[in-house]
Amino acid sequence: MKRLLILLGAILILLFFSTWIGIHFLVHGDLFRDWLSKKVSRSLHADGRLEPLTWEGSNFRSAGFSATGNPKSKLRSLKVTNISAHIDWHQLLKGQFVIDHLNAEKIEAVVGKGLSQPSAEPTHRAPGFKFSDLLPSRVRVDYFFVGDANLHWQTTLGDSGQFTGTKVTATQRQPDQWDVEAIGGKAQHAAYPVMEVQRAHGTVNRESIVIQDAQAALPGGTSIQLAGNIDIAKQLNATLTANFANLDTNAVFPVAWRFGGKMSGHLVYKGDLDRFEHGEVTGSVKISGAAIDLANVFGTLHQLARFGGLNDVQLDSIATDIRYQERNTQFSNFQASYQDQIRLEGTGSMGPGHIDANLLLGLSPKILGWIPGAEERVFTDQKDGLRWTPVRISGTPEQPKEDLTKRLVSAFRDKMTNEFKGQAKDAIKSLLELLHK
Repeated sequence: MKRLLILLGAILILLFFSTWIGIHFLVHGDLFRDWLSKKVSRSLHADGRLEPLTWEGSNFRSAGFSATGNPKSKLRSLKVTNISAHIDWHQLLKGQFVIDHLNAEKIEAVVGKGLSQPSAEPTHRAPGFKFSDLLPSRVRVDYFFVGDANLHWQTTLGDSGQFTGTKVTATQRQPDQWDVEAIGGKAQHAAYPVMEVQRAHGTVNRESIVIQDAQAALPGGTSIQLAGNIDIAKQLNATLTANFANLDTNAVFPVAWRFGGKMSGHLVYKGDLDRFEHGEVTGSVKISGAAIDLANVFGTLHQLARFGGLNDVQLDSIATDIRYQERNTQFSNFQASYQDQIRLEGTGSMGPGHIDANLLLGLSPKILGWIPGAEERVFTDQKDGLRWTPVRISGTPEQPKEDLTKRLVSAFRDKMTNEFKGQAKDAIKSLLELLHK
């Protein structure tokens, strides 16, 4: 009985070492490279292949991995260069194939709408035992680092963008869920300005990307903080929240307005990133030091301020809530002011070919004093030390129109007619010349 137990033990030990040796030779051969290529490709919904492997103990190296996406994937192409990895053999004894550490020198990835390809015919496996049957069905990577990651994309409308030159670290927290951090790099989409990415942190799985915190900067000192989530399973539906500061307003408003100042705000985007222009943006913005040339936006107000002794009007602040969709902007709770001399409040909308706003304009008696009839007939309400009147803005952003001039001229005509009789005609003519200089 004792000899039988010894013989059985020897057979088990021999079987174990035979299996171990078989696996050892398997992973060092081309069969393992083919197996690993298929496992990685399947997880990416792509067709890819590893370059030949070289081994040093539990570490292996490969010159690269290249793949082309299939119709089920948004991945168009992927190229990874200079890969090095370490296999945890102890996990293999537990039935798991684990790469606990993987490094890559560079990744170039292109994503976008899947290219139409004929469906591949299912492959039928020939019956019989293969050494690859000894390997687990799945490959797990616990940690990887990429020294130079570059992502390129294109929307269904042909707009392209890229995020290049970033360092990426990723740690697997749960099956198919990664904790990812990107440091540095530049991002740009279509004709939007280039963003310098400082740091981005989030999680990635098969269904979504969650951006926990991303920090970036634009030329001129603009800072941006971004958070939100993006669905990636089918459509790229996203909810993104951005807080920004010190954005140059000349990059936002029509050039003809000559609108100076710095903008800060809180904005939320909701929509499909593949159709970005159809998404909705809501939030609030504030502009400080708005050195706006009123002659280009509100000619009469410019002249009123000038004759009130205010040659260079710089609005102290502008604040408003906004809603942007389909190239149209609606604004509410709009407030703008210059010291204690000028205030504008109201709501409106603006698009590429129209501007429509209902405002309340408040001016100081100092500005209004030189136009007879202005306070009595036009600026009839009094509040906060100013005289107020409603103003309607229409036309286009390049050529806005307002109804204030007509009412001021009418009030001035009545005042001059009643008090100066025959001199009214010449006085009105002089007023019109002044207001349109």
